[in-house]
Amino acid sequence: MSAIGVNWANLVVQILAFALFIYVFWRYALGPVTKMLDTRQERIRESIEAAQRVERELQETRAQNEQVLHEARREAQEIVARAREVSDQNIARSKEQAQVQADEVIAKAREAIQSETAQARAELRQEIADLAVTAASKIVRANLDRAAQSRLIEETL
Repeated sequence: MSAIGVNWANLVVQILAFALFIYVFWRYALGPVTKMLDTRQERIRESIEAAQRVERELQETRAQNEQVLHEARREAQEIVARAREVSDQNIARSKEQAQVQADEVIAKAREAIQSETAQARAELRQEIADLAVTAASKIVRANLDRAAQSRLIEETL
């Protein structure tokens, strides 16, 4: 190959120098840059996955929050319904108690009226009897004629 102007010793040294350059370049320049790019790409991929995972968790949390809120609203409505029911029951019970008390008061008043009426009738009978006895004794004491007896009865009554 010396006819074409190639020196074998230089060619071998140049090939070895080129191979050494490629090795050194790969080892200290291209290798670390490639590793750095791979590492960066891996971190970006992990960040994207983490962001997607956080987004899924956020959606799940929103769904859970909505479910909890819905459940809380339902429970609140049940509590209000139960409170209304208890209130209605208490009102009905109070009305019943008031009616029972009113009936008792009315019954006691009727009994008192009947008792007082009976007592007044008894007293009236006693007074009429006393008046009749008084009138009779006056009539017996005074033998009067019919006109005088009528006048005496009228006066006594």
